[in-house]
Amino acid sequence: MRESSLDWPLITEDEQDRQLARYVATVKFGEDLNETLRDRAMHQYIEGHPEQELLAYVFVETRDWLLRIVPAESDKFVMLAAANFVNCIAFVPMPNSYRK
Repeated sequence: MRESSLDWPLITEDEQDRQLARYVATVKFGEDLNETLRDRAMHQYIEGHPEQELLAYVFVETRDWLLRIVPAESDKFVMLAAANFVNCIAFVPMPNSYRK
């Protein structure tokens, strides 16, 4: 980010809270669906995400991390934080001068 010489927007705690609430609501929505609908909803979420490559990278790294450890209940907080960072990066508006 430093090497880009861009002025990146500040991601506030309010924005982090907003994105976390949005993500948790999305996950809870999927919990109430049958497997077929849950898969369709997950694909729709991924296809509509502005940072698909970053999202995929973080999910793969998180999955690989979980395979290397003995899972604990507290791991869900690490996974939530990782997903929240991706969403904060993806959904915080960049100044118009940075848009392609």
